[in-house]
Order: sequence, then structure tokens, then C-alpha cells
Amino acid sequence: MSRRRGRSATTGSQGVRVGWALVALLGVGAGLWWTAQQPQAGSPSVDAGRPAVRATPRPPQPRATPRAALPAARPRPVGRPEPTAAGRVAIIFDDAGATREQLDPILLLGRPVTIAVLPGLAASRAVAERAAAAGLEVLLHVPLEAEETERRLGPGGITTAMTTEEIVAVMRADLADVPGAIGVNGHMGSRATADRRVMTAVLGVVREYNLFFIDSRTTPATVALPVAQELGIPALERTVFLDNEDDPVYIAGQIRQLLTAARTRAFAIGIGHAQKMTAEVLRDLLPEFDRAGVRLVPVSVLIGPR
Repeated sequence: MSRRRGRSATTGSQGVRVGWALVALLGVGAGLWWTAQQPQAGSPSVDAGRPAVRATPRPPQPRATPRAALPAARPRPVGRPEPTAAGRVAIIFDDAGATREQLDPILLLGRPVTIAVLPGLAASRAVAERAAAAGLEVLLHVPLEAEETERRLGPGGITTAMTTEEIVAVMRADLADVPGAIGVNGHMGSRATADRRVMTAVLGVVREYNLFFIDSRTTPATVALPVAQELGIPALERTVFLDNEDDPVYIAGQIRQLLTAARTRAFAIGIGHAQKMTAEVLRDLLPEFDRAGVRLVPVSVLIGPR
């Protein structure tokens, strides 16, 4: 019995030794396999005799800014709106404010025209509010003294006999009478727009309210545009009067002249009147704008960002 037990013990110890040998061989094999998977000597991820060191992660790179998120373009120089392929036209309807119904034929156009509202009339505020609610731009149509002194200015008028302080006070009151006005243009004004002191006072209020100015150019002696430029106020001038004669044939000819100017100069400004048949004639000619590729735009589009 003792011999049998000794033989079994010997056999057991030999099995243990064989097992350990197998484990060792497996360990060596695994070590050789792991070594084969590592970078060669000189790799930046291994330092001789030391464990591998993780590479320092790169800082996150800034993402490309989408085109839409780029800062807004700087304002273009006064009087030089960006051109388009076929041209753009802004049409201003002056002398609005007598009745709400003056807007009816203008609203039927379905185009982004501009309404210039006289201050102090029975429907001045109502017309300004109705036009703005319909998505049209509104200007204060400020009465300015004409060379023909017999021509009545009406409420809110400015004359060359006024002091600078009086002009400023009247301008502020006129703007309060035409809510939502984003710019100013002149009613008559052949004498006032030629007077540098008067226009400096008028345009000082335009700047105070962060508005723009459209010079109707009722006289070649006007100083409105150079004074506006000196004060840093966005300003443009009228290209064509549309309805000096309240005749459909005449008005159609003036509108076509406006189209030609827009295609030649890239943009043009036409001035008509709310109480005349100008809107009806324009409505009939809208297909000519479309065929020519000329767009009707709010006048602020020609002024550009402020």
C-alpha cells in the first residue's frame, strides 16, 4: 500500500510540474504575441524601459463658421446701393394722409411700394398705421417751403424764416404725427432744400431718430444730399417724377422711363402721388417690370443697412 501511495504522489507532482510548464509556455507565447503587436523601437508612444505613455490629446479645432452666421456686411456708401442683374425700382406715393381710402388702389398692387404721409391731416395717423399693417414702408412727408410763396404748406410745415430751434420742434412733432416712419422725404421744398441752415436742422432730427432721407429734387439748387452726407445720414434722391400730369398716357411713359433708368443704372426711385391715378396705371404695367426682370423694392433696400 505504501509503495502505491508513493507512486501516486510522484505521478501527481509530475502532473503539477507539467501544468506549470504549460502555463509558463502559454505566458511566454502571449508575451511574444503582445510584443509583436507594439510599435517598433523609436515609436513616439514608447519610452525605453518604461510603460507606454498616452499621447496628449489635441485641443478641439474650431468649426468652420457657417456662411449665414458671418457678421453682417458693413453699410454701403451713401447713394451707391448694390446693383442687381436687371435693376431695382422703389416707388414712393407722396401726399398720403387725407383719407384712409387713398391707400386702396396702392394696396391692390400687392408690391412693396412706399407711402409718404403728410403730418397733421385728418387721417395721417390712420393711413400710416394701415400702411405699416399691410407691410408697406412709411415715410414722413415733411412740408418744406417752396419758391412759390403763395403755395400753402399745410400743417407741420417748415420755412426758412424759422429759427433752428423751431425747425427741430416742428420736425419732432411731425414725426410723432406719423407713427412708424422709417425715413423722411420732402413735400415741395424748392426754397427750403436750397438753404443749408434749414436742411442741417431738418437732417439733424433725421439723424437723431436714426432715419434716412430721400431728396425729391424739386430744385437743382438742393443741398440736401451733400448735407446728409456730411452728417453721416443715409440719403438718396428721386430719379423720375411719375405724375406731374394726371394723365394715364403721360404716367405710363414716365413709368417706362423709370424702368429704363433702373436697367441702365441698376436702381431708380420714382415718386408719384396717392391721390392720382398713378397706382392704377402702375398696376397695368407690372407685367413689364416682370418681363424686364426689374424688381419693385421698398426704398430702404436701396438705402442699405444702417
